[in-house]
Amino acid sequence: MISFTTISIPEALTLITVSFVVYYAISAIYCIFFHPLSKYPGPFLAKFSGLPSFYHTYKGNRHVWLWQCHEIYGDVIRSSYDTLLFSDPDTYRDIYGTHANVQKAWHFAVWPKDATAVSTFACMDKYAHRRRRRNLEYAFSDRAVRSFEPFVIQHTDRWGPILAEGAEDGWSEPRNMTEWSDSFVFDILCDLCFGWTYETKKPGPNKLRTVPHDVAQYMKFTYTIFYSPIIRIWLFMKPRGIDKLFAKMAPPSVQFFMDFVAQNLSERLEQEEINERTGKLPDREDMLHYLINAKDGETGKPAYNPVDLCEEANMLTAAGADTTSAVLAALFFYLVHDENALKKLTAEIRTTFTSLDEIQSGKLLTSCVYLQASIDEALRMNPHGGSESRRQVLPGGLRIKDDVIPPGTLIGGDVYAIHHNTEIFPDPFRFRPERWIVGNGVTTESVKACEGAVFAFSYGNRGCPGKGLARMELAVTMARLIFQYDFRGMPGGTEGQGSSDLMWGRRQKTQFQVWDFMVAHRDGPMVQFRKRASILAT
Repeated sequence: MISFTTISIPEALTLITVSFVVYYAISAIYCIFFHPLSKYPGPFLAKFSGLPSFYHTYKGNRHVWLWQCHEIYGDVIRSSYDTLLFSDPDTYRDIYGTHANVQKAWHFAVWPKDATAVSTFACMDKYAHRRRRRNLEYAFSDRAVRSFEPFVIQHTDRWGPILAEGAEDGWSEPRNMTEWSDSFVFDILCDLCFGWTYETKKPGPNKLRTVPHDVAQYMKFTYTIFYSPIIRIWLFMKPRGIDKLFAKMAPPSVQFFMDFVAQNLSERLEQEEINERTGKLPDREDMLHYLINAKDGETGKPAYNPVDLCEEANMLTAAGADTTSAVLAALFFYLVHDENALKKLTAEIRTTFTSLDEIQSGKLLTSCVYLQASIDEALRMNPHGGSESRRQVLPGGLRIKDDVIPPGTLIGGDVYAIHHNTEIFPDPFRFRPERWIVGNGVTTESVKACEGAVFAFSYGNRGCPGKGLARMELAVTMARLIFQYDFRGMPGGTEGQGSSDLMWGRRQKTQFQVWDFMVAHRDGPMVQFRKRASILAT
């Protein structure tokens, strides 16, 4: 028998090791055979560990791995010992619907850069979120989006000549549309949020050109922590200094941008206060104007304090730009790799409009059904945040079809898996805008099924409030560019394509490959531009 008064260091280490092994063995046996979720299928290791999920998160493949799991195990999978994920559209609505007995998972507390800050995105309390969401919606109302459109048009019309620069005797130099789309959309959102543009899309030195890329790397780290085994330790350390340490580790361009946001916000708060006191109308009503002037519906006081305003502004610009820029890059990828689709879309735009001035939101743009279908198809194939947005079941449980999911369970709907469900979307890895248009063998029922199974902007009161703005940006930008310019993929270019040496689900050359870190890490396509012949002749 070991005497604890005389135990040696080797004996102590052995005892600790054996204790850990026994503890985890018992935990594994419980999770596999006796846990309330033990009846649900999934990868064996995931039944008692979060390591498979963490590994694929770290690699950026989690959305593809979950698609694989659904292909093997069916509509419902156990992706971790405490997590159930679903790939059925109706179940997705049950989970994310307004009245679902769930809230955002506690993991979302990892996102705010300041432990005292709260953003609409990371707000976990559903009732507090409802108030915040109502305030945020003013900045994305139909009226606001209409007022934003002239600025989107201005940026697009400055971007086109830059893309086609050097094409006087033929095609331009190849442009990496991931980088160019990032800069373009970042400029737009800075303009719409702060009333100031950095013109990162213009050639030449610019200290903020790398901000979208650097923010993506910054968020990659945070997203990996979100699914890591150390998240509880990280959350414990957030208010105890790790936030400040993490901020110091941020790339210089990100630090500069965040400092600018804080400074700009301080100046705007002073100006808005002067405007309110003197009765002066603002020069323009940008997003920041709406957020600063939002009032809490219950107290009548300002809805956001300066710290929260800063958090909202950071998410709206640096992170929010990713959704639109990723889909824009995907659209270019699919069009340059599908000659027939590009010809159809070009013909539609150039026969619908007779002048550039006509291309703006309205009946004519809405009538471009192939353009709208192309946007829908790109959103389907490359949804923002292809993995689930985690929810936590509240006391009382949640009924999903014939099952009652116990309280505390983490659940979610796999957007990428739903969007690549062969029963709803035949040949799901092929870009086919025709699936969204009734006619030529496509029935009304199949189009409705497609429309009911796309959640690129999520669903319910947690859905993306900027959906209208994003779709307007995509439609106006693509229509104005196609009206003025021809474009093609760089001969021999393979950027963005799948490959046979990648994992199952990444082998299709026709699918634009992204690595999911909540923001989409991607590369390409390489695209060349030139002015269309009829414009050159004028």
